Amino acid sequence: MGRRKTAVAMVALAVSIFSATVAYGAEESAAEPRFVRIVKEAKAPEKLYGEYIPVLMYHHFTKEEPAYGDGMVVSAEELEDHLKVFKAEGYRCITLEQLNRLMRSAEYNHSLQGKGLGLEGKYICITMDDGYYSNYKLAYPLFKKYQMPASVFAVTDFVTEQYGMQKFTWKQAQEMDKAGWLRVYSHSADHIPVEAGQEEAFLACMQKSDAALQENLKQDRVKAMAYPNGLYTEKSQELLQADGYELQFTIEKGVITRETARNAIPRITVESGMAGRDLVRVIELAAEKTFAAEREGK
Repeated sequence: MGRRKTAVAMVALAVSIFSATVAYGAEESAAEPRFVRIVKEAKAPEKLYGEYIPVLMYHHFTKEEPAYGDGMVVSAEELEDHLKVFKAEGYRCITLEQLNRLMRSAEYNHSLQGKGLGLEGKYICITMDDGYYSNYKLAYPLFKKYQMPASVFAVTDFVTEQYGMQKFTWKQAQEMDKAGWLRVYSHSADHIPVEAGQEEAFLACMQKSDAALQENLKQDRVKAMAYPNGLYTEKSQELLQADGYELQFTIEKGVITRETARNAIPRITVESGMAGRDLVRVIELAAEKTFAAEREGK
C-alpha cells in the first residue's frame, strides 16, 4: 500500500516535471536552444570514430511540432530525419544484445590500448523510456522502414493497467518484439526510483517487472533495464547484477568506452528541435568530453 501511494505521488510529480519541461522549452523557443549552443562547441571528431558507442534516449513522439529543447517529446518528422542522417553518416544501429557482446569483447580484449573500443565502423544504440503508445504508433513504423532496431524500457504495471499517459498494449509489444525492430525491456514495474536503504524493495519491483515481461513476451535475451529517473545506488547495482541484469542504463550524459561499466551505462537525451546533423554533432561532442574526462581521471 505504501509503494502504491508513493507511486501515485511519483506520477503526479512526473506530470508536473513534464509540464515544466514543456513550459521551459516554450520559454527557450524565442531564444537559441541549448543544443544549438552545444553543437557550436563541437570540434573535429574523426579521430574517435570506432572508439565509442553512443546510446540515445527518447521518450514520447508526436505528429505536431513540439517546443524547442524538450527532452520528453520529439516529433516523428524529427525522428525520421535522425534515422536518415545516421544511415548517411554510416552508423550501424545495434540491439542491446549486440551492445552487450561488443562491451564484453572489449572488456576481455587485452590487445586494445587506451580507453577506446577499437571497433571497425560507427555504432549507435537507440532507446526509449516509459513505453508510450507513440513508440508503437509513430516510432516503430520508422524503425521498420529504415531497418534500424531500437529498444524501449517500459514501466510494466503502467502497460498492464494502462496507467497515466497512454502506453502501448502487451499485444502491440508482442508485435514489435516479434518483428525485432523494437524490443521491450524493463523500466521497473512502477517507476519509483531506488533510494538508499530501499534497494531490496526495488529489487522486488524489478523482479515483478521481469515476470511481466516473461509472461507477456516470453523473452530469451540479454537482461537489461533503465533506472527510473536515472537514480541508482551502489547496492542497487550489485543486487541487480546478482539477479542477472547484464546492462543497467542511467541518464548520465556520455558515451560508452572501454572504461564504461555495464551497470552504469550513460545515455544522451534527444531534445526536440534537433535536426539529424545537429544530433550527430551532439554525439561527437559527448564523445570528446567523455574521453577528456577519462584522461583527467574524472
